[in-house]
Amino acid sequence: MNKPLTKAPLSARNSQNQRKHTLKLARTIHIYVSMALLLLMLFFAFTGITLNHPQWFNADTAESDYQEINLPEHLLPVEPLTPAWQESAKYWLNSEFSLSLTEAEISDDEVAIVQSKPGRYQSLTIDVYEQMAFYEHREYGVIAILNDLHKGRHAGVVWQWVIDISAVLMIIFSLTGAYLLLPQRKKLFRSMRYMGVVSIGCIGIYWFSVL
Repeated sequence: MNKPLTKAPLSARNSQNQRKHTLKLARTIHIYVSMALLLLMLFFAFTGITLNHPQWFNADTAESDYQEINLPEHLLPVEPLTPAWQESAKYWLNSEFSLSLTEAEISDDEVAIVQSKPGRYQSLTIDVYEQMAFYEHREYGVIAILNDLHKGRHAGVVWQWVIDISAVLMIIFSLTGAYLLLPQRKKLFRSMRYMGVVSIGCIGIYWFSVL
């Protein structure tokens, strides 16, 4: 005679339902975060290679432009500490060089501006006594721009937030992926072995080849 089926205790059923709900939530987060991060992860992976091998991409080679420029008549005589002269210089610098006077260091004998952006460098110095401007411009190319963006170099506060948020999302992506493996014992143990081998390998390389 067959034994009657007995239901699991209510607490056990609630625990099981909660576990299923948590796994479903982790799977949803994992999927959507992975798609949101797809291009960013490819970007950071690719620029990791370009940073590690700049010589392959000529990332350190710059196209340089240097000019010695006679100041326009409306900026003569050079009086860098006067508001009227600064107002005129502001428009000239912006229209000719896309530079801002607010970034300048101004003294009695010199106005100096240095502007660094991803993959680009500009500097301009106005000499009061010679009444001339000395301008230098360097362009390092697309790969250098990507490398600087990877490092957040000269990219501003907003881009630094992009890097920080991306890092947090990558942590969430990794942790939810690991959590999804917990119920799958065979895959979990196999994955743990792979993780251990790779981690020990990296530590060994660091210990014997870097230190």
